[in-house]
Amino acid sequence: MKILNAFLKLFFLMIAILPSNSYAINTECVVLLYHHFSDDAPKSTSTSPELFNKHLEFLKKNDYQVLPLKKVIESLKTKQNLPEKCVSLTADDGFLSFYNEAFPLLSYYQFPMSVFLSTEPVDKKYASMMSWDQLREMSHLVDVFNHSRRHLHLINKNIKTLEEEIYFAQDRILKELGVNDKIFAYPYGEFDNNTYSFLRSSGYTAFGQQSGVASQTSDFLNIPRFSMSGPYAEMDSFSLKVRTLHMPIKKYSPKNLIISDDFKPVLEIDFLRHLSSYEKVNFSCFVSDQGRAKLEWMGSESVRVKSKDPISIGRTRYNCTMPSKEKGRYYWFSKLWLRQ
Repeated sequence: MKILNAFLKLFFLMIAILPSNSYAINTECVVLLYHHFSDDAPKSTSTSPELFNKHLEFLKKNDYQVLPLKKVIESLKTKQNLPEKCVSLTADDGFLSFYNEAFPLLSYYQFPMSVFLSTEPVDKKYASMMSWDQLREMSHLVDVFNHSRRHLHLINKNIKTLEEEIYFAQDRILKELGVNDKIFAYPYGEFDNNTYSFLRSSGYTAFGQQSGVASQTSDFLNIPRFSMSGPYAEMDSFSLKVRTLHMPIKKYSPKNLIISDDFKPVLEIDFLRHLSSYEKVNFSCFVSDQGRAKLEWMGSESVRVKSKDPISIGRTRYNCTMPSKEKGRYYWFSKLWLRQ
């Protein structure tokens, strides 16, 4: 009995001294996507340095754990728990404004961040891009991963072109920075079945540009990220997004982005669990530039989502949300379509 009492005392002592943000219950993480850090670049892909500072200040003051992207991926794949308030920061392309504006702020807050780099603009020393020397200088806080060689739309590309775009960029990053992690972000968030299969057979983990929360049940060849540019970067949007939850989805179809015939595409979602009446009533999906989508429920664990009108040429998203039991927190899922 004495041994049991001693064990129980030790057990409760360990619980008491664990930090509140310990790796105890969470299996998901919000990944944020930035491009330019500027007041002058196109608003659709820009975040002002002042606003980015407010983002980082919010994360610091509210005890968010900002983790390196590689750590998040490893934890999700191996089903390790993550901090309750988990966020990871990413930026695409490698613009010079990252070095001039974002990096000083990251250094001040001591937050890690990842850059998905298109290598040819760096090799050609474009004035708007960072240099290899600058990337090396930031390596204690900034990881660099593959964003292709020339930032092409990776749609309808043959194997030779995919090899030139992905393998070449991987080799350049390895040669310049000594980094060989097979982590990729699709330019423009676009891919077709050929590109998807190429990355899978080559052993990559890949990120898209659709909204949502990265979780253990994510498609690791199309992990979601929340855009933090333009109006989506404003503080009310930012604070909402960092508190979102992964939609409890078992599977969805189709995974392919390309629309070739029916321009009112149908998204089929199967949930991991039975949805309550409240959740069903409050589950809603919105179509880019159209408003609410049509919903057709098939029981409490499956729904079909369809736009009311034909979607436009280019990229279109179905954004689906559902309130959680926690006030102000929402489940979130987004599906990207591409009409050529």
